[in-house]
Amino acid sequence: MGGDDTGGPSSASADADPAQAKGGRDTPTSTSGPGTSEGLSTEFHGFFRAPMRLGIGKRDDPADGQSSTTFHNAVTPDDQYLSWQYTRHNQRDWAELYLSVGKDFAKGTVGLEAYNFTDASYNEQEAQLGISQAFVTLTPDLGSEDRLELRAGAHWGLYGEMGRYDAGEYDTYLFGRTAVMGYTVHYEHDLPSVTLKAEQGFGTRRPDPDIFNKTRFTLLHHEHVWAQLKQDYELGLHFLSSWTQEEDRNLDPLQDQPDGSLIVYGGDLRFDFHGFGLLYAGFSRVVAKDAITVAPAINVIHSNGGGEYDHGITGNYLDTRDCFETPRATGCSGGNGAVSTLAAQYELSLSNLIGSMRDPEFDWWGEGEDVVVKLYGMLNWVSSDNDRVDGLRKIKYGADVEWMLVKWFGLGARADRLQPNSRVPEQSFMILSPRVIFRSSWVSNEMITVQYSRYVYNQRECGDPTRPELCVQPPPSVELPDGFGSATADEDTMRTVSVTRPDVNVFRVDASMWW
Repeated sequence: MGGDDTGGPSSASADADPAQAKGGRDTPTSTSGPGTSEGLSTEFHGFFRAPMRLGIGKRDDPADGQSSTTFHNAVTPDDQYLSWQYTRHNQRDWAELYLSVGKDFAKGTVGLEAYNFTDASYNEQEAQLGISQAFVTLTPDLGSEDRLELRAGAHWGLYGEMGRYDAGEYDTYLFGRTAVMGYTVHYEHDLPSVTLKAEQGFGTRRPDPDIFNKTRFTLLHHEHVWAQLKQDYELGLHFLSSWTQEEDRNLDPLQDQPDGSLIVYGGDLRFDFHGFGLLYAGFSRVVAKDAITVAPAINVIHSNGGGEYDHGITGNYLDTRDCFETPRATGCSGGNGAVSTLAAQYELSLSNLIGSMRDPEFDWWGEGEDVVVKLYGMLNWVSSDNDRVDGLRKIKYGADVEWMLVKWFGLGARADRLQPNSRVPEQSFMILSPRVIFRSSWVSNEMITVQYSRYVYNQRECGDPTRPELCVQPPPSVELPDGFGSATADEDTMRTVSVTRPDVNVFRVDASMWW
């Protein structure tokens, strides 16, 4: 019934990969062939993630000829990208491809995206997203101290990425990933010890016209400034404002609904201590006013706009599940409230630390045995016109350790604790995931991971049918037949998922590559 149940946009997209981070903003990393007779050159970038996910369960009362052990598609509470509970333990499949052609300071790019790979699954039309982006980028030469980039068309803007090269260990954006048809202007100026940066954009987002989707035509403007000191320390300030003022639609269940708005603002800091690690920390505040009509021009803190089905800020933070069908019912927020978020991530390479202590000029690029430690967390405070969630806190935190023993083999482990509801501890859970890693070299574009995950729930099953909130919760808008919250007794002809409770044991083999 609509909504995006993907594993989420890649953390290694065309604007956020390690090779480009070395060369500056949007530096080409490869070409797919020679230029044409007109002097045009081509580029081809991409990323894919292809995981085999196996859930291991049991039958409580097996019949004759049935094993007590069962195998099924993994069913977990943390694998939907548009959910606060999302982690990267058991991501779903995802692919994105970027084809570019350009000359001198101009190039055009087309982006294709998809999930639910059909050859190993079934053909889900909504998962084959097709051409999702198409834009032109102009980068005129202004001299050695000034840089200008103008991008126009359907494109992303990424703000509040917690990782060194990507969106961090929770793969989300503290201020937003914009997804509009419009323009973005980026300008940089070098001073003796400081680089000043500014960015401004404007665009529009067309909503999904499905009768169950309440969003409308949405506009967005956003402004950002940064000050970067000696390439090591950066301070950023951000403001994004999306809003609606479209006429009521035919048969619209929200007749006379006030115009909605979703505003995001805040600041972040990035400290590169070289041998002593990289630290990102930021604070954002999302302010929603009648936001159930605001389409996903901004994807922020795991949420798609203000009211996109119940994947938006309203469904993820401001309301309870019963408000989805009747968002203006008494006691529901109507899309009114705010979410304040504090997020941080710290990354440390032991080889870099040891080398820098011996030689302050030591520059480590991962070409050798290394242990990398990451610590990360997110804390949200919710204020809402819905008294049942007003004042609620959400917190999740974790750690990841990866040890590359030789250039083609390594070991790793990740642990996360999630507490979605400060008032209902039964919803909390923990994930432990040891893994082995295979690569072609110390620093490579590809990786194969073999992983086991153990889920530890405060309360796995809901014992009291009148209190369904007293157990671990499925993600919002579970899509049949992929979630433990999708079972239904109301439609006898509906062949829903066979698992009505989340998995404890999950086995995964994941192939991924970027270029």
